Amino acid sequence: MDVSQQQEETIKLYTGDYCPYCRRVKKELDLLNLDYEQVDADADGRGEVIQLSGQRSIPIMTIGEEVLIDSTHIVRELRRRFA
Repeated sequence: MDVSQQQEETIKLYTGDYCPYCRRVKKELDLLNLDYEQVDADADGRGEVIQLSGQRSIPIMTIGEEVLIDSTHIVRELRRRFA
């Protein structure tokens, strides 16, 4: 099945330039050829990160209405759903 057919929900990644864990998630998204919206948590998204997860840590990813935290968990979930 084509990846674009598998990706029905919007993916949004809350990230920061300094964050090695965020780079790991972005690399996985690119490897899986998935479209996603990137929100710079340091510039304008930290409040939203706290609202979504109850913490300040990034990366945070939303897939549709589902909130995922922790880069290891995010990468595992991306592979499970889209690989």
